Amino acid sequence: MSSQYRVLDLTDERGQTAAQMLNWLGADVVLVEPPAGSRVRSMAPFAGDVVDPERSLTFWGWNRGKRSIVIDLCSPAGQADLLTLAQRCDVVIESGAVPVDLRQLRDANPALVTVSISAFGSTGPKAAWPATDLTVLAAGGQLALTGDADRPPVRTSVPQAFLHAAGDAACGALVALAERATSGRGQHVDVSAQRSVLMATQSHVLAAPYGAGLFHRMSGGHSVAGIDVRMVWPCKDGHALVMLLFGPSFGPYTARLMSWIGDLGLCSDALADDDWISYGGRLFSGKVPVERYEEVKRAVGAVCAAHTKDQLLDAALTHRLLIAPVVTTTELTESIQLAHRGAWETVSDTGLTDEPVRAPGPFIRTELGRVGLGRAPRLGEHGAATQVLAGWPAGPVGGEASGARRAALDGLRVVDLTWALSGPATARFLSDFGATVVHIESAQRVDSARTVQPYLRDISSGENAAVYHNMNVGKLSLSLNLACDEGRAVLDDLIGWADVLIESFSPRGRLALGLDDERLAEINPRLVMMSSCLFGQHGPLSGYAGFGNMAAAMTGFFELTGWADRPPAGPFSAYTDYVSPRFSIAALLTALDERRTTGHGQYLDFAQAEAALHFLVPAILDQTVNGRMGRRHGNDDVEMVPHGVYPCAGQDRWIAIACRDDAEWRVLAGALDRGDLADLDGPERRRRRAELDAIVAAWTASRPPDGVEALLIDLGVPAHVVQHSPECAVDPQLAHQGHLHAVEHPQHGNVTVEASRVDLSETPSVLGRGAPTLGLDTIEVLTRLLGYDDDRVGALYASGALD
Repeated sequence: MSSQYRVLDLTDERGQTAAQMLNWLGADVVLVEPPAGSRVRSMAPFAGDVVDPERSLTFWGWNRGKRSIVIDLCSPAGQADLLTLAQRCDVVIESGAVPVDLRQLRDANPALVTVSISAFGSTGPKAAWPATDLTVLAAGGQLALTGDADRPPVRTSVPQAFLHAAGDAACGALVALAERATSGRGQHVDVSAQRSVLMATQSHVLAAPYGAGLFHRMSGGHSVAGIDVRMVWPCKDGHALVMLLFGPSFGPYTARLMSWIGDLGLCSDALADDDWISYGGRLFSGKVPVERYEEVKRAVGAVCAAHTKDQLLDAALTHRLLIAPVVTTTELTESIQLAHRGAWETVSDTGLTDEPVRAPGPFIRTELGRVGLGRAPRLGEHGAATQVLAGWPAGPVGGEASGARRAALDGLRVVDLTWALSGPATARFLSDFGATVVHIESAQRVDSARTVQPYLRDISSGENAAVYHNMNVGKLSLSLNLACDEGRAVLDDLIGWADVLIESFSPRGRLALGLDDERLAEINPRLVMMSSCLFGQHGPLSGYAGFGNMAAAMTGFFELTGWADRPPAGPFSAYTDYVSPRFSIAALLTALDERRTTGHGQYLDFAQAEAALHFLVPAILDQTVNGRMGRRHGNDDVEMVPHGVYPCAGQDRWIAIACRDDAEWRVLAGALDRGDLADLDGPERRRRRAELDAIVAAWTASRPPDGVEALLIDLGVPAHVVQHSPECAVDPQLAHQGHLHAVEHPQHGNVTVEASRVDLSETPSVLGRGAPTLGLDTIEVLTRLLGYDDDRVGALYASGALD
């Protein structure tokens, strides 16, 4: 879809996914490697466990379809080659792996978009801090929310922090290219992994600014106000996630669940027939005794223990329940849904293995089909810079420079028919960069983001929910009843007005509302329409209703998060809702880019589960190539030791520490006053991992976390306090970047939201007013955007279409 774009990838493991996302969307990506090869080539796992730079499955997974050239960027000749290449390409992405002067490249090519990925951003008090995946997770709030209450916070065993950043980097490059289509000029995109990871707190980073109670980590759930909200239970052949939640969005599912449990004779009629809509409010106010809630949980545990994972999934489909099996990587690669959807690409690479390799395929289905990437390149396989240049068209890239620059997506018109997190986050990104977004909901079916904590001052109200505020900044609210003909006619008019429609109904619900993509293309041939749901528009699980924590359970994240001797903890809450917007935004921006060329819109079938696979590539390839099932292993790292989260003085205070090499270990050993251990090399430290972890933990336990952090950062050792919302609220780096931002709210005066996670140097995001109250902009949308007169609006009110 983006075949006209040429991309130089200068990154390592912190950014190679960004360029690969552009590669999936059609760009020509050239990986520039040093003479010894990208350091990712040294990263496990290896095909057949043979350590070889051409057999690293991590490298192979992140670099499929790219071209590889070797340039020594530590030499003047290498820098000259890079400058020549940059004059003929559209995007350069770097992550600190090689020396590069991005300003010089932009000066030589004013149409060039440059992208930097770093732990904390390019400026600010922490910009130069050493960092790893673990320390960034600690800084970004996600770590504090994940794991067992009686053990340290824990990460997912496939490193995630820089994958979030790489996803944001790809979106940043695409939105900068969208702006360049008007101005003819490039700009710089800056991405902080800390800010990217904050997405995975599900807006709980806002709890302290909102005066709300904090969630505390609990394996397979969370703890709030002293009540353990459990979601993972053992079953006959593993574990299953059951969303035992309440309120208008979740209560009907819980009612069906408890009715089924009652029919099986596993709970009393009185327990099964409770009011599950109001149950949460009554529980947290003390009107429902906690012991009665514990009785409900015991009933759920009993039904899980009596069934296999497949039986529980069948029950979920039959009875419309929020149940998901916690799958292993073995089960993931055997998924009949993913096979039906063609979610895998089969690749021949005899240099890797004699058997064809099954790897995650394209993350979006379009009317133009799905094109695979093939294998990863051998080191330097595609020659030198001169050979790449010979295949690129001569002349400058981009168009002629215009006058004043506008917001990147100024004039774009979006209809947002989504709720909760993934879809609204996608639409919010478009709004941040200038699009007009109309968010449609109804008093009969409110956005489920209004029904989850944290709430402003802990007051449960649809207008107080931090998640809703955070996901809907700058949007217009139209309250529209789509159950009546008059409401659907208004929607048709909006579709005629729009450039983009995003919806997240079930496939059956979408068609019942008349949202057939072929019909809508007749109304508006330029419409780019995206359907977003957990498993896509066809296949045996296409009708499966659920949320991002369920997709996370069914794509391997839960099984890969936690301790080897404990049940899976799962990453905090609706994890694929934080992963998937990066992919859906990239797909939409690419489709809009194509429309600028063809004049035609298209239909995009987006499955969260298929996008999420790309955040587990090393574990999936270890399964499909080596036959080795992925395992969770706490905070242990394959290479780095010490590498863990250690206790500090105070209640539930922790610090993440990682030693990347022997030099950092020698420095840490000195700080520990253990010079006798300073000469331990990497293999010896790995053999003595438990002993060294105990030594570090004993040293940190009596010290305040801020003091340990300051000492180790000054010594050049990656470390960071494990931050929850109160610490994030006063983090000087986040303050420097203006990440927690006050916006005007129609009911509350001002509320705090998160700023965009992508910084553009010339046309930055601009946050509009706070999220609208329900139906706030109904009259404006109907009259100003659609041109309805007062009589038409009155008739719509009378018909019940506007509620």
